[in-house]
Amino acid sequence: MNLLQDVREYTDLRILYVENRLSVRNKIHSLLQNLSLHVTVSDNVKEALSLYKTYYSKHSKYYDIVVLSLDFTNSQGIELAKEIKKQHENQVIALITQKGSSHFFPEAIGLGIDKYISEPLKNTDDTLLALLELAKKSLLVQELENKAFLLLQKEKMIDENIFLTVSDIHGNITNISQAYLDFTGYTKEEILGKNHSIFKNHDIHRETIKNLWETVSANNTWEGDLKNTKSTGEEYWVHAVITPLHDKSKNIIGYTSLLKDITYQKRLEYFSTLDPITSLYNKQYFHNYLKTEYKHAIWKEELFALLLIKIDDEPIEDETILQVSHFLQELRNPQNSELFRIAHNEFALTVHNKEDEYINDTAKNILELNTLKSLHLSVGGINLDTSKFYLNCDDLYSIADENLHKAQKNTVMLDVNEYAIKNLKSLDRFTKLPNHTALHEDLSLLKKEAMLIILHVNQLNVLKDLYGNAVVQDIIRQKTRELHNIVHDEEVTLYNLNLQEFAFLITNKNLFEKYLLLMQHSLLLPTEAEENESNESIVADFTAGIAYGIDTVLAHANIALQEALISQKKYKIYKNRQSLKDEKAQKIQRLKVYKTALYNGDIIPYFQPIIEAKSGKTVKYEALARIQTSSGEIISPYYFLDAAKEDKTFEFFTRQMMQKVFNVYAKNNIQISINLSYENLNSASMLDYIKNRLEKYGGERITFEILESEDIDDYAVVEAFILFVKKYGCQVAIDDFSSGYSNFTNILRLHLDYIKLDGSLITQLNKDENINNMVRGIIQYAKQADIRTVAEFVSTEELALLVKEFGVDFLQGYYYGEPQAPKYYGLT
Repeated sequence: MNLLQDVREYTDLRILYVENRLSVRNKIHSLLQNLSLHVTVSDNVKEALSLYKTYYSKHSKYYDIVVLSLDFTNSQGIELAKEIKKQHENQVIALITQKGSSHFFPEAIGLGIDKYISEPLKNTDDTLLALLELAKKSLLVQELENKAFLLLQKEKMIDENIFLTVSDIHGNITNISQAYLDFTGYTKEEILGKNHSIFKNHDIHRETIKNLWETVSANNTWEGDLKNTKSTGEEYWVHAVITPLHDKSKNIIGYTSLLKDITYQKRLEYFSTLDPITSLYNKQYFHNYLKTEYKHAIWKEELFALLLIKIDDEPIEDETILQVSHFLQELRNPQNSELFRIAHNEFALTVHNKEDEYINDTAKNILELNTLKSLHLSVGGINLDTSKFYLNCDDLYSIADENLHKAQKNTVMLDVNEYAIKNLKSLDRFTKLPNHTALHEDLSLLKKEAMLIILHVNQLNVLKDLYGNAVVQDIIRQKTRELHNIVHDEEVTLYNLNLQEFAFLITNKNLFEKYLLLMQHSLLLPTEAEENESNESIVADFTAGIAYGIDTVLAHANIALQEALISQKKYKIYKNRQSLKDEKAQKIQRLKVYKTALYNGDIIPYFQPIIEAKSGKTVKYEALARIQTSSGEIISPYYFLDAAKEDKTFEFFTRQMMQKVFNVYAKNNIQISINLSYENLNSASMLDYIKNRLEKYGGERITFEILESEDIDDYAVVEAFILFVKKYGCQVAIDDFSSGYSNFTNILRLHLDYIKLDGSLITQLNKDENINNMVRGIIQYAKQADIRTVAEFVSTEELALLVKEFGVDFLQGYYYGEPQAPKYYGLT
């Protein structure tokens, strides 16, 4: 029964049976019909071969099985098998053999015959089983042939359409697609066995090739842009992804290079970055180049020089500009410098890793143009030793620009004020590491996924209370040395974000695993206890938050850190795609943390300064909620705030926070901003509490910031609140303005004092011209309505200068100060 069931699965197989003996033919034919409904019978070799060829010509496929008898004269059965194998080498063939035919076996075996069925057929089931086995093999052959055919089609498509090379472990090319040959103009004979340097362009930087080989030799994939040359000498650009090839033992045996032509894109970029008069790189390209190349110099701890050259004559004709341009191009060394025209009368020259004497001589040589062409030039610049000093890109340019303004006609000013450098805002003054401002700038340069590790020094607040500030400073110095000693790679930068937190930014994907392992098996292991002056043991270890990404990597790393601190884990990695179950569990955990803090009175205010744009002075502080854990760690609001807002105790959270803010307000003659949500304004009991506080403490120096959101469904409630608090002398701001639901009509009726621009807009100002136009429009509208504007999230000097240029009234962000405990800003 099982045999018949198996047989039924193969009823569509096509079988050709060749036998010249009528008695045998009928019996075998009957057996074959039990296996398949499609059996063709022939009694001679010539007809059988004709049937075989005709079947293929009509159906574009061969018979599934051929069954041959060896009872032919002159070895005709073997000859027929040979002819069939010539037509289709994978053809499944069975031979029916009889006594006296064994001398044909060696030749039959050599042909690759699949099955031998001996006469006489004693057991019908055994014969059927043999045929069934043959049928299974036939289907397997078909499946393999189909896969091979699909593979051939794929290979053909790749060969005709994809730029691809395959090389051995030494980089010698072993295969190349026809599409890439057609594109480059080479023949396969010219390429095979040659190194990829046959395509190499002389402009390719040695460091690029070095980095490429170091990456793939370390069994990692390298990705980047390469400038190559066709057989005709024409230059072209490709984006290359080079991946190691392995054998079964996972040993590297070669490399594949998948290439994409990006020449047109590069040419567009090139022409958009050229100055139309001199054909030098323009100001836009200069800023991008300076950031990138200066960052490389920092990683390598090399010298980096920036010279600004100004034509002091007026008026300046195009001919004069061209003369200066040609002179500077002839003067510069293209191996270590780059030249730009950055203003109508100003050029910039960058020089890599040259001593002060070389830079001074270069600057003096530039001034020779004064006598040669009767022109008046001045040169200002800086040659910075990045192994000793850290500046962000804006600070580097500012010093060079300041020196240019100090330089008189026909003079050079290359002064480096070391005291000024040490006190710049991009450098943490205590650890001498780049700070939060520098991290924000470096994050703005990201184009590919980076890894960010934030390291929190545990229980530092408790240690400070127990042993004093001097002990804490010693701990931070020790941690700085400990972290600095493990950074041995380019594309890895160490920062000190604040007294309690350090960060690693890793921008090379091939280093992600290395620094994760370093963190797990070195940095986060328990450290040996250190003794203070009282011979007491002190242990200060790390907790880490890790994230991968581009735009949101800092926020995600912070969230991961808060998760680790709360759960008392050594580290957490932010997961972009969490299951619904995980999200609910985390939400419950956040709510638990929040309620515990609320019950214990551990909701505390931190303060961040708000700066007047014109004077640069601190005129106000915004109070921001934090949670202090039992171990003394401080938890950021975005960890718990969403969970708190969904809980019925949110009003009590606001009250606890407000009471502590008013305590600071009462003891200090300062302006303070306090945040309120629409839920707060819509609560009669909360309004009674606010009234009580204002009657007790007064409100002349209080600004209430109302969060602008989709939750506001009745602006009459907001309007009534504003009229109420203004009776006590309070001012009112709308926070996160333009976050999605802002309405100018509603804003006008509210009689606001301030609009705080949504921070997400500010962070995008140097990336999106549309956002620039939007922010300009909001600021201008606010001025016409006599409403002052505050720009939040100002993290770099570049953003500060931009929003000042737009006309904003006040600035707030990490560039001017982080949220800190009241004591940090001298508040009691």
